[in-house]
Amino acid sequence: MTVTLLNSPPDLSDQNVRHTQRNVDLQILPPLSGAEGTIQGDLNVCESQVYFYSALAGSGIAVEYPDIIIHAISRQEGRPSIYCQLEQGRFFPNQQLPEDEEDIVTELKFMPQDPGSLEAIYMAMSTCAALHPDEDFLAEQKALEEENDFFADPSDENELNDIQQAALRHLESVFVPSPQQQQQQAEDDEKEQQPNGTTK
Repeated sequence: MTVTLLNSPPDLSDQNVRHTQRNVDLQILPPLSGAEGTIQGDLNVCESQVYFYSALAGSGIAVEYPDIIIHAISRQEGRPSIYCQLEQGRFFPNQQLPEDEEDIVTELKFMPQDPGSLEAIYMAMSTCAALHPDEDFLAEQKALEEENDFFADPSDENELNDIQQAALRHLESVFVPSPQQQQQQAEDDEKEQQPNGTTK
């Protein structure tokens, strides 16, 4: 698999485009050389890859789905986005990487000017990602199940090593619940605390 830098608009004539979103800001971490901030362009969620291209910057990216290990709606720092984390070791050619890149992963934040489009973008990416299952992962999982290996509960932090716990804390900080989700959780907690399940 590979991640690609584009220096011309992608040819989508032979692509099955599931969703197109104009006026999207993209942030890449670690940043590309000469592009420390955000880049504004158009996002095309196709069945084969995710394409982003900025006519203003004259550049963009293309990412294959097996390289995206996480994609989710994030509301971190009040700027709603589609957050993507790439497989460890997947970097763009001109990313500004630290000397010790062992634990560094590439993160993408697609921030549409219309936050109401997040659900549609997310659903399109989920649908397309399902068309590209990770065959190596499925094979490894099947082999482990056949050997009856013990699987640690991912929710049990005591079973995670230091690197995994750091990654878990980072992801928890990224996926901040929306105000509606926080209100619903508070209401659910209040109901659980009332005796005999009665409500006000």
